[in-house]
Amino acid sequence: MVPLSQAQKNQLKTLMREFKRLQTRLQAIHKKTGYEDLGHGVLALQIAEHTVEETLEHTGLSGEIEHKPNPKAHRQAKQWQKIVKDLRVQGEKFLKTNPSEDLKTALKALEIAEGSLEEVAEHYD
Repeated sequence: MVPLSQAQKNQLKTLMREFKRLQTRLQAIHKKTGYEDLGHGVLALQIAEHTVEETLEHTGLSGEIEHKPNPKAHRQAKQWQKIVKDLRVQGEKFLKTNPSEDLKTALKALEIAEGSLEEVAEHYD
């Protein structure tokens, strides 16, 4: 991993503030309209903010939770990851014969969840 320059760190911090600002604005519109896809947009911005936060953590700019081995927790996280992966694979097969924008969105979310559960499993490895 290439270390971040101070300018890049500042850019990431600025992006995080922008994500939060956009979340607030989008959430307000979502509350007024009740349009579900806007709620998905809010979640997407939260995920984007989290990815930047994680990047800053891994570069020593934020508090990182210490990893502690826990075989039971590791197994549980791996089981959840497998369930999510299986759902994602089944959904992708279904999508080939039944096009659906909402299913595409759900599959993207499952892909993110699968990666996050892998990180959780590593935390307890």
